[in-house]
Amino acid sequence: MEARADFGTFSAFLFALYERSRVQDAMTILNWSVQSLGDTVGCDSNWGGWADLTKDEIDVCASVSRNLPDDYYRFWSAIKHQDLLAHDVISTGSEVAIYNRQGTRHTEGMVALSDRYYLDKMSVIVLDYKTTATPLFLSSYRSGRNAEPLGPHEMQYLRAAMEHVRFAVERNALARKGEHDLLVNHVGQVLAASPEALRILRECWPGWKGDRLPGSFNARGSASKARIRFEKQEAPRFSGPPVFYLKLRGSDPYSQLTPREREIVHHIADGQTHKEIARALNISPATVRNHTQAVLTKLGARNKAALIKLVQAGRSN
Repeated sequence: MEARADFGTFSAFLFALYERSRVQDAMTILNWSVQSLGDTVGCDSNWGGWADLTKDEIDVCASVSRNLPDDYYRFWSAIKHQDLLAHDVISTGSEVAIYNRQGTRHTEGMVALSDRYYLDKMSVIVLDYKTTATPLFLSSYRSGRNAEPLGPHEMQYLRAAMEHVRFAVERNALARKGEHDLLVNHVGQVLAASPEALRILRECWPGWKGDRLPGSFNARGSASKARIRFEKQEAPRFSGPPVFYLKLRGSDPYSQLTPREREIVHHIADGQTHKEIARALNISPATVRNHTQAVLTKLGARNKAALIKLVQAGRSN
C-alpha cells in the first residue's frame, strides 16, 4: 500500500487540489480531498473535517466522509467521550493516534464503533492541535481482522497532504475576491478563514482568540457589536451539523450600496424628503422609496431614523 503514496502521486494530488481550489467552495474541496486521499492509501473508509478537542468538550464541528453510513456521525456523537483516538491526541499533544480492534486497549464505545462499522484499524491525524481552536483532522479506517494499519510513511503522506488542503481552503477558496471569507458552524464557531478575514475580525475585536465569532451569531448572520455584518449562505452538507459561508461586510455602511443608493442615503442623511430627493436626482418618488427600502434591508435598519444614525456613525469612524 505504501508504494502508492509516493512523490508522483503527491504531486498529482497537489496539482488537482490547487486547480479545484480556484473554482470550488471549501466543503467541496474537503470532500474531494478525503475521497482522493482515501483511495491513494488504500483505506476502506475515511472521515475528515474540523474538530473541537478540549478537555471539557470533544466534538466534530463540520465533516465529510467516504464509504461510511449516514448514521456514523450520530453514533460517534453518542460515544465520543470514549473515543481513544481523540483522548490520545488530547492527553499526549501528539498530532497522530491509532486504534487496533485486535489490540489490548479498548473502551466500550470504541468496541461498539469498531464492531458496528467493521473498522478494525483506525488512525487519525490532527493538524496543529495545540495552536488551532478548530483543527483540521483526517481519520482513516481499514476493515478486517487481518488488515494492516497505516504505516508511518502513509501517515506522513496524509499529514502533508492535509496541510495543503488547509492552505488551499484558506488561501484560495476562502480568499477569492468577492467570494466567501469565513466558514463557520451553526453556533458561529470559526472553522476556516481567509487571512484578510482574520485581520479584519481582530482589528474590530482586539484580543479575539479566533474560535467563535464575537457577539451573537444568529440565523441572519449578524454580530452584536455591529462594526461588521455578514452575508450568510449555507454550505453543502456532506455529514453532521450544518455549516455556513460568511462574506464580511466592513464597518463602512456605504460598502454594501450601489452608487445610486449611496446618493439617496446622502440626501436622506441631510434630512430631505422622498419628493425632494426625486427632484434632485431627476427620478420618481416611487423609485426613491424602492431604493430606500433596499438600503434599509441591506444595512439592517428598521426605519429612516435608524438609517441616519447608522450613516452618521459611519461618517464619524
